[in-house]
Amino acid sequence: DFATAPDRIDLADVARQAAGILGVRARERGIAIAAPKPGEAMPAIAEFRRVLQILLNLVGNAIRYTPEGSQIWLRLEDGEGRARVIVADQGQGLSAEEQARVFEKFERLGRSGDGGSGLGLYISRRLARAMGGDLTVESAPGQGARFILDLPGDPAA
Repeated sequence: DFATAPDRIDLADVARQAAGILGVRARERGIAIAAPKPGEAMPAIAEFRRVLQILLNLVGNAIRYTPEGSQIWLRLEDGEGRARVIVADQGQGLSAEEQARVFEKFERLGRSGDGGSGLGLYISRRLARAMGGDLTVESAPGQGARFILDLPGDPAA
Protein backbone atom coordinates (compact mmCIF):
# COMPACT_ATOMS: atom_id res chain seq x y z
CA ASP A 1 0.00 0.00 0.00
CA PHE A 2 1.82 3.07 -1.26
CA ALA A 3 -0.93 5.59 -0.45
CA THR A 4 0.55 8.41 1.59
CA ALA A 5 -0.83 11.12 3.82
CA PRO A 6 1.27 14.18 3.08
CA ASP A 7 2.52 16.30 5.95
CA ARG A 8 4.50 19.51 6.10
CA ILE A 9 7.98 18.30 6.98
CA ASP A 10 11.49 19.70 7.21
CA LEU A 11 13.68 17.63 4.91
CA ALA A 12 16.79 18.92 6.71
CA ASP A 13 15.47 17.59 10.02
CA VAL A 14 14.62 14.17 8.54
CA ALA A 15 18.13 14.01 7.04
CA ARG A 16 19.67 14.85 10.44
CA GLN A 17 17.58 12.11 12.08
CA ALA A 18 18.63 9.52 9.48
CA ALA A 19 22.29 10.48 9.99
CA GLY A 20 21.85 10.22 13.76
CA ILE A 21 20.20 6.79 13.60
CA LEU A 22 22.97 5.37 11.40
CA GLY A 23 25.82 7.30 13.01
CA VAL A 24 27.02 4.40 15.16
CA ARG A 25 27.17 2.00 12.20
CA ALA A 26 29.08 4.61 10.18
CA ARG A 27 31.56 5.28 13.01
CA GLU A 28 32.23 1.54 13.36
CA ARG A 29 33.60 1.67 9.81
CA GLY A 30 35.39 4.99 10.29
CA ILE A 31 32.93 6.77 7.99
CA ALA A 32 31.91 10.36 8.72
CA ILE A 33 28.36 11.45 7.85
CA ALA A 34 28.08 15.16 7.04
CA ALA A 35 24.41 15.96 7.71
CA PRO A 36 22.68 19.32 7.26
CA LYS A 37 23.75 21.71 10.01
CA PRO A 38 21.38 22.65 12.83
CA GLY A 39 19.39 25.65 11.67
CA GLU A 40 19.37 24.54 8.03
CA ALA A 41 15.79 23.93 6.88
CA MET A 42 14.17 22.57 3.73
CA PRO A 43 10.35 22.61 3.91
CA ALA A 44 8.59 19.89 1.91
CA ILE A 45 5.20 18.26 1.52
CA ALA A 46 5.69 14.54 2.13
CA GLU A 47 5.10 11.83 4.71
CA PHE A 48 7.72 11.97 7.46
CA ARG A 49 7.87 8.22 8.08
CA ARG A 50 8.27 7.38 4.38
CA VAL A 51 10.96 10.00 3.84
CA LEU A 52 12.88 8.72 6.87
CA GLN A 53 12.59 5.16 5.48
CA ILE A 54 14.02 6.29 2.12
CA LEU A 55 16.89 8.23 3.71
CA LEU A 56 17.76 5.35 6.05
CA ASN A 57 17.94 3.12 2.98
CA LEU A 58 20.12 5.56 1.02
CA VAL A 59 22.48 6.28 3.90
CA GLY A 60 22.61 2.59 4.87
CA ASN A 61 23.59 1.69 1.29
CA ALA A 62 26.23 4.43 1.27
CA ILE A 63 27.73 3.07 4.50
CA ARG A 64 27.72 -0.45 3.07
CA TYR A 65 29.37 0.42 -0.26
CA THR A 66 31.73 3.25 0.62
CA PRO A 67 35.33 2.58 1.75
CA GLU A 68 36.29 2.64 5.42
CA GLY A 69 37.60 6.02 6.48
CA SER A 70 35.62 7.96 3.87
CA GLN A 71 32.75 10.41 4.07
CA ILE A 72 29.04 10.52 3.20
CA TRP A 73 27.27 13.84 2.60
CA LEU A 74 23.59 14.71 2.94
CA ARG A 75 23.14 17.95 1.03
CA LEU A 76 20.02 20.04 0.48
CA GLU A 77 18.94 21.78 -2.72
CA ASP A 78 15.80 23.71 -3.54
CA GLY A 79 14.52 25.07 -6.79
CA GLU A 80 11.27 25.68 -8.66
CA GLY A 81 9.02 24.55 -5.86
CA ARG A 82 10.99 21.35 -5.22
CA ALA A 83 12.87 20.21 -2.14
CA ARG A 84 15.82 17.88 -2.64
CA VAL A 85 18.19 15.94 -0.45
CA ILE A 86 21.27 14.38 -2.03
CA VAL A 87 23.08 11.45 -0.45
CA ALA A 88 26.61 11.37 -1.85
CA ASP A 89 29.29 8.80 -1.10
CA GLN A 90 32.91 8.05 -2.00
CA GLY A 91 32.27 4.47 -3.10
CA GLN A 92 33.31 2.86 -6.37
CA GLY A 93 30.45 4.51 -8.27
CA LEU A 94 28.07 3.03 -10.81
CA SER A 95 28.39 2.55 -14.55
CA ALA A 96 25.61 3.79 -16.84
CA GLU A 97 24.33 0.20 -17.10
CA GLU A 98 24.32 -0.21 -13.31
CA GLN A 99 22.52 3.11 -12.91
CA ALA A 100 19.81 1.90 -15.29
CA ARG A 101 19.31 -1.27 -13.21
CA VAL A 102 19.82 -0.05 -9.67
CA PHE A 103 16.11 0.72 -9.07
CA GLU A 104 14.86 -2.63 -10.40
CA LYS A 105 13.24 -5.11 -8.05
CA PHE A 106 15.74 -7.51 -6.41
CA GLU A 107 18.67 -5.82 -8.17
CA ARG A 108 21.85 -6.45 -6.20
CA LEU A 109 24.46 -5.13 -8.67
CA GLY A 110 26.52 -8.24 -8.06
CA ARG A 111 27.06 -7.27 -4.44
CA SER A 112 26.18 -10.33 -2.41
CA GLY A 113 26.68 -11.48 1.13
CA ASP A 114 25.92 -8.15 2.78
CA GLY A 115 22.51 -9.14 4.12
CA GLY A 116 20.49 -6.66 2.06
CA SER A 117 17.27 -7.70 0.32
CA GLY A 118 17.74 -5.82 -2.94
CA LEU A 119 14.31 -4.28 -2.33
CA GLY A 120 15.50 -1.04 -0.81
CA LEU A 121 15.98 1.20 -3.84
CA TYR A 122 13.02 -0.27 -5.74
CA ILE A 123 10.68 0.45 -2.84
CA SER A 124 12.32 3.79 -2.05
CA ARG A 125 11.67 5.03 -5.58
CA ARG A 126 8.05 3.81 -5.46
CA LEU A 127 7.54 5.63 -2.17
CA ALA A 128 9.10 8.82 -3.54
CA ARG A 129 6.86 8.73 -6.63
CA ALA A 130 3.76 8.04 -4.52
CA MET A 131 4.51 11.32 -2.72
CA GLY A 132 4.77 13.26 -5.99
CA GLY A 133 8.55 13.06 -5.98
CA ASP A 134 11.27 10.91 -7.49
CA LEU A 135 14.51 9.15 -6.63
CA THR A 136 17.35 9.27 -9.15
CA VAL A 137 21.09 8.59 -9.24
CA GLU A 138 24.07 10.36 -10.75
CA SER A 139 27.37 8.52 -10.77
CA ALA A 140 30.44 7.47 -12.67
CA PRO A 141 32.79 4.57 -11.97
CA GLY A 142 35.42 5.61 -9.44
CA GLN A 143 33.56 8.80 -8.51
CA GLY A 144 31.05 7.66 -5.92
CA ALA A 145 27.29 7.92 -6.27
CA ARG A 146 24.80 10.72 -5.67
CA PHE A 147 21.25 9.59 -4.92
CA ILE A 148 18.79 12.47 -5.26
CA LEU A 149 15.46 12.39 -3.43
CA ASP A 150 13.24 15.06 -4.99
CA LEU A 151 9.98 16.04 -3.28
CA PRO A 152 7.35 18.79 -3.60
CA GLY A 153 8.42 21.90 -1.74
CA ASP A 154 6.13 23.55 0.80
CA PRO A 155 4.79 26.74 -0.84
CA ALA A 156 3.43 28.02 2.49
CA ALA A 157 6.80 27.87 4.22
